[in-house]
Amino acid sequence: MRGLEQNLFDSSFLTTAGQSAQRALADLSSQSPQLAGRTLKWLALRSDIHHPENYFTHLQSLPLLALPWWLEIALRGTVDLAFQSDLMYSSMSGYYFTRMLDDLMDGHQVDRSCLPALYPFYLQFQRTYFAYFPLSDGFWPHFERSLLTTAEAASTDSTLDDVTEADFLHYSARKSAAAAIPLAAVCYRYRRPDLLASWEALFTVFGRWNQMRDDVLDWSEDYQAGTKTWLLCEAERRRAQNESLQMWIGRSGFLWAAEIMERWMQQMLDAANMMQSAALSVYLEQRRLSFRRQIDGMIATAAIYARLLQLDESFQPR
Repeated sequence: MRGLEQNLFDSSFLTTAGQSAQRALADLSSQSPQLAGRTLKWLALRSDIHHPENYFTHLQSLPLLALPWWLEIALRGTVDLAFQSDLMYSSMSGYYFTRMLDDLMDGHQVDRSCLPALYPFYLQFQRTYFAYFPLSDGFWPHFERSLLTTAEAASTDSTLDDVTEADFLHYSARKSAAAAIPLAAVCYRYRRPDLLASWEALFTVFGRWNQMRDDVLDWSEDYQAGTKTWLLCEAERRRAQNESLQMWIGRSGFLWAAEIMERWMQQMLDAANMMQSAALSVYLEQRRLSFRRQIDGMIATAAIYARLLQLDESFQPR
């Protein structure tokens, strides 16, 4: 996939991302060296700490850094590299804060000595915006709304025992709402808040698509861990009385999810065309094709498995 990513992201974007990632970790190290050492061990289990930007520029990752970049290009035809570098620095710090919190909520092992890193990560995330927006600026209500939407969604999603479509749309798929904050920063810095609604709406749909993709690809791990997702709950509701949850997912679940995701993807592609962002359109098409290859392979494997089960049953003594 690296070839696709190199075509998608130009050299200035990749260079800026690399410099911003190094700055985010360097600031933590300079301010809290002992804490940083322990935190980097935690981070090394999740990404390459020598090139942390690779995680954020991978095709399958949330386009946390790219969307504000593409928005500014659509708005101005170019980008202010210093501004975009600050947005990347903030977003990466915010991601590390969120990822550590998610690990705790999901019951993953996190060294207790790393947990105070939540403080500097959040400070690095928020303080960046003070250089661009006074407290009276209209940016801040959007900042607070997006952050609180993420907090409410993550909290409620963790309590759901039976996830419905409404639950998924209102909670599960809204856990990444704070990632739209740098979009608001671009719009308010260049005095075009009128553009924010359309970009936020597209990002909301992308949050649904991306969450469903994760739920589809990780369905077996989620099932083993007892994690409730819309896909697994729907499988429980729809499976036949003598049919296992796993069999329904292989027989119907992958197709069911893929059809829903294709509708969302088409919505996003239509919106990207309206917003005249060629790079965003190319990115979405690449994500669409990549997922189609993945889901087609899963459907084919499930069909083979089902046929093998039928053959095995036919040889059983009656």
